[in-house]
Amino acid sequence: MQFSEQWLRSWVNPALTTDELSYLLTMAGLEVEEVNPAAPAFSGVVIAEVKDVVKHENADRLRVTQVDVGTGELVQIVCGAPNVEPGIKVPCALPGAILPGDFKIKPTKMRGVASNGMLCSGKELGVPDDVDGLLVLPADAPVGSSIRDYLGLDDQLFTLKITPNRADCLSIRGIAREVAALTGSELSSVEIRPVAATLADVFPVSIQAPQACGRYVGRIVRNINAAASTPDWMKQRLERSGIRSISAVVDITNYVLLEQGQPMHAFDLAKLHGGIQVRMAKSGETLACLNEKTVKLAENTLVIADETGPLAIA
Repeated sequence: MQFSEQWLRSWVNPALTTDELSYLLTMAGLEVEEVNPAAPAFSGVVIAEVKDVVKHENADRLRVTQVDVGTGELVQIVCGAPNVEPGIKVPCALPGAILPGDFKIKPTKMRGVASNGMLCSGKELGVPDDVDGLLVLPADAPVGSSIRDYLGLDDQLFTLKITPNRADCLSIRGIAREVAALTGSELSSVEIRPVAATLADVFPVSIQAPQACGRYVGRIVRNINAAASTPDWMKQRLERSGIRSISAVVDITNYVLLEQGQPMHAFDLAKLHGGIQVRMAKSGETLACLNEKTVKLAENTLVIADETGPLAIA
């Protein structure tokens, strides 16, 4: 299991260093296989707002920008990113900054035009990002602040080797409870308020393998905005747990699984046929995954299915 140290410390924060926490977990039977930084080392990168963009007079693909870095004066930076435009907030490496790979930023001239820094992509900072170009930050990102602090990059990723008898520690909540018990530290909790059903709609559920699954519950939820975006803080915690962000609905179910240890699945009601079945996989059955790969299922695999076949692994 992989998780973010910062996420764990939002639940329980003992007066221990990262190394001491790693040793404590291992000695308690939760073997720490690896501890890796969430991002490579770099310095001198702040949040900047692009104020103006004009075409470079000597290069078709370059733009001359004026950016606010929080010093009270605009800084001129030449940029070749395709998504640079006025009004966006992005990471800016100022002169003296050192980027991953020991790449040092100095004032320079690009095709005869002065450039006093570099606007950065996620790749240049070692931060996961699917955008082709600059890493665009939320509109409320504070100009002049350290990008490391803003993105929580001084984080460590723990990988635990959980034994079968410690399934209680397959979640942030479970690990936090263990750490609190070992150290006497205060355990925070997330308030979970019951949400009463407002729909009388039901969808049939059949548990055909009660020896493997004693209880399965579901609820119909309508009028979901499928185009809603996942909050950046949730994406970050998922990514640091080794899970790719897919959509808000899927991300929420994965987040609850990781934090609370409660398995969840979300299905499109319009695409379900004949009710939900919780059963063992049949010989030769396959499962189409969200990453577009198809997995052949072993016959001892517990699955959630409908009349068309397996929908997910239970």
